[in-house]
Amino acid sequence: MKMMKRLTALFLILLLICGYCLAEDTETEEIIGEETEAAAGPEDTGDEAVTEKDGWHFNAKGFLAGNDNPGDEYMKEDEKNGVWMYASKDLAITVTRYQEKTKKKKQQIYCVADIWASEASPLGVIQSAPKESLKFKGQALPGIEQRTVEDLISKNPSVLAVSDDMYGLRIMPVGRKKTKYDYHGVVIRNGDILATKTRNSQKKRPWPNMDTLAVYQDGSMKSFVCDALTAEQYLEQGAVQVFAFGPWLISEGKANPNLEKVNNYSEPRVAIGMVEPYHYILIVTAGRPTSKYQGYKLRWLADKLLEYGCTEALNLDGGDTVALAFNNKVILHGNMESKKLRNLGSLIAFGLK
Repeated sequence: MKMMKRLTALFLILLLICGYCLAEDTETEEIIGEETEAAAGPEDTGDEAVTEKDGWHFNAKGFLAGNDNPGDEYMKEDEKNGVWMYASKDLAITVTRYQEKTKKKKQQIYCVADIWASEASPLGVIQSAPKESLKFKGQALPGIEQRTVEDLISKNPSVLAVSDDMYGLRIMPVGRKKTKYDYHGVVIRNGDILATKTRNSQKKRPWPNMDTLAVYQDGSMKSFVCDALTAEQYLEQGAVQVFAFGPWLISEGKANPNLEKVNNYSEPRVAIGMVEPYHYILIVTAGRPTSKYQGYKLRWLADKLLEYGCTEALNLDGGDTVALAFNNKVILHGNMESKKLRNLGSLIAFGLK
């Protein structure tokens, strides 16, 4: 009888010990699970809110985050201090103006736009409407007629707009001093082929050399020598836009080694590059050595884009073509001493309305 009581007591003790162990294991699993979820959250989204300013919440890319912002769009325009900012849930842009002096005390000025686009708000284009009196090979194409910058941006409102490769003027020159261009470059806009005749990269190429930058459906960019691909091959790869001007500045993270051999003098410049898909850097400079502002050379442009982490980049049309507009107002252009801007047929744009 005593033996039976001892066995029963031992059995109850064992039950208590097992129950305690099971409870501890369950609690440990719950704690580990909570820690795993907490650790995985920010890594999975990548866009967790990191800053709050005046009631606005921004994630790591600069997009608006959360549902308690004062509005759907954040806008800041501080011309005096040279800062322009925009943010929505699918587009973030910060433009910063810089002013420097050369060793000879010559002034220099440029703007850098740090752009986070998205599938919902990708890189877009503005083009003048097709005009029947300006036909190329029997077809009226968009971007051929040259309009004032003010006219283009007023009819096509956007957050940020900048001059591009000026393809329209190469396809069909206008004005009193018509310059005939034998080569137009491979040009694609919104998936439509506009021009195909380009230069031979194996021969000496005059300015512009027609190197290209393709923008793909996934937000990525890739620079090429002028005749690397045909227009049809670009489309097969998934290109939506192809800009042709050149030279290419950066390819696969390395700067073009031959920039000093091409157009090696200070100029108003426009260049766009990619850090990663949908993350772009745009640099716009003004001036020439004979004007108030010095201007910049291509090597400086490539090095500056590398500093910002670009892996692909192309030089676009510069000189008096240069124009940069934020919220439909021009904030920098090629000749800042003149109020008159060159007429254009097309622009690159972000945040088209």
